[in-house]
Amino acid sequence: MDLTLRRLEALAHPARMAIVRLLAELPDEHTAYDPRCGTAYGVCFCHLKEKTGLSGPTVSHHLKLLREAGLVEGVRVGRWTYFRLRPGALEALGHELLNLAHQAAKVSAKAV
Repeated sequence: MDLTLRRLEALAHPARMAIVRLLAELPDEHTAYDPRCGTAYGVCFCHLKEKTGLSGPTVSHHLKLLREAGLVEGVRVGRWTYFRLRPGALEALGHELLNLAHQAAKVSAKAV
């Protein structure tokens, strides 16, 4: 399946979109940082579960689909996994949609 299609399908579900929004915020009190450089590892699973109100297995399922679409990555720190967005993947999807919009605008302008 086309990567763009997988990404759009992943974002089309309300729960997955809620998770993406939570990860975009990276709330300080629930974000783990690398003590050496200050880079954010991401948000803990328990925060996503609490904020979405979904069960653990359901959150895991949605994270799996977001990871498979390349939108989210998990960073393992000790025995914990923290989740964060892959901004480049979202930007690539945005650019593709923007290119389509520009193409459509050109076609519309010629038709007038």
